[in-house]
Amino acid sequence: MTREELAKAIADGIIAAGIEGEFDSVSCSTAGDYPSIGVSQWEGDRAEDLLSRIPGGDYYSGRAYSDIYYSGDLDGLKELLNSPDGQSAQREKLAEDCLYYVDELWEIPNLDDTRCTIYAGMWCPTSTSVVCRFLSNRQWNYDLRDLDVLCALFKYQYAHAAGCDEYAEGYANRANATYDYCKELDV
Repeated sequence: MTREELAKAIADGIIAAGIEGEFDSVSCSTAGDYPSIGVSQWEGDRAEDLLSRIPGGDYYSGRAYSDIYYSGDLDGLKELLNSPDGQSAQREKLAEDCLYYVDELWEIPNLDDTRCTIYAGMWCPTSTSVVCRFLSNRQWNYDLRDLDVLCALFKYQYAHAAGCDEYAEGYANRANATYDYCKELDV
């Protein structure tokens, strides 16, 4: 697959599996009082960039999550994100993000199986640098060309390696959902 085809496959997987969220997802960031939005749960400057791409998005730009929530604007933001313009902007931004994921993942010599690269790419929204470090540190002791091995690594080791054991159960569910999506790919 070309770089662009691989990025599209990763983006399609993130959307289809719903592992980050739906088009209309809006939640309060675990890191502070600001919104985490859309199919890739963009936050901060990345969320601001997404909103700038959607007509009417500037109304929500720069606002705290609590302000959006308590002002009664949460449903309006969800509707905006789920609108045709909102979905289009999210697909465009996610495609750009996924090109970066591919470039970073291609730096890992033993991650050269297409299906496994898509699997790893679907984890990159959690933190591209952490995913790449996680895989680089394991590439000589584990077969990164085996989807079952990759799933087990993320299911049982990623939360601890990423320093967020409190998310272990959610990450295990994500590992399984990502695996279920990737094993069905015809690549």
